[in-house]
Amino acid sequence: MVEYITRITMKVINREELDTNNLKKVGEIDADCVRSFGRHLAERSERVAAMMESLAEKGFTFTAKQDSVIAESTKVEAQAAKIYLLQEGFHDSEFQVYLEYTRKWGML
Repeated sequence: MVEYITRITMKVINREELDTNNLKKVGEIDADCVRSFGRHLAERSERVAAMMESLAEKGFTFTAKQDSVIAESTKVEAQAAKIYLLQEGFHDSEFQVYLEYTRKWGML
């Protein structure tokens, strides 16, 4: 018997998208730079919250890990979850889907 866990990682801080807005990369910063970073973070947080609401409708549970939110389900397969999020208007660059199989041993 095989069971699976579908995991979806949604980064609240997507380092690839920050480029020049990343405060660590900028030598000198000003108030506008900090405001720009804050706007980007607020927009990204809103997208992650919207994905969480959509996935909650499908029975996913959530945990936080460093700069990401992890959604997990043993009921929704990975491909179905990806298609669902794309149909809900999210882009595949906004999340990563993982599928983990676990083999369960039983008596014959």
